[in-house]
Amino acid sequence: MSDKGLSFRPIANLELDRFERPEIPGAPGFARRAAWYLVNAMFFQGAVLGLVPGGLKCALLRGFGARVGRGITIKPRVSIKSPWFLEIGDHSWIGECAWIDNHTAVRIGSNVCISQGVYIFTGNHDWSDPKFAFFCKPVEIGDGVWVTAFQRIPPGTVVPPNVAVLTAATTTSNEP
Repeated sequence: MSDKGLSFRPIANLELDRFERPEIPGAPGFARRAAWYLVNAMFFQGAVLGLVPGGLKCALLRGFGARVGRGITIKPRVSIKSPWFLEIGDHSWIGECAWIDNHTAVRIGSNVCISQGVYIFTGNHDWSDPKFAFFCKPVEIGDGVWVTAFQRIPPGTVVPPNVAVLTAATTTSNEP
């Protein structure tokens, strides 16, 4: 069944009071995550401080554990959840309002254009589980890829080199 392009699927009754916060291997402690949250809010998500040069943004990312190449362009209003799980090759661009929602590894190759509004996510919840269990899978984007504006790249996606991602990726499975 659908309404205005949306799809609906029956699910089990959710019991969110039974939700158990997942342990994410490799995630730093609370203080480091909180520090990143503030840096991300000021220098990446902000429209004013987001205008600082890409070199400073790359240095900040490296300071929080990202592996970032040379010649990276990161536009304002970008959100990066976990720089310690991020790798970006040389001469890649991250467009305005892109969101890298990574609970695990995201590898972006060299000479990659992540256009404005792109959402890359590595985790989701299993809608067939009443406890709303969380799962995550890495995402890899090959060299020379152009992810066009406002696309979604879901958990476990591997984008081969030298392609354009033209339509929103969707998943029909809720399997972790």
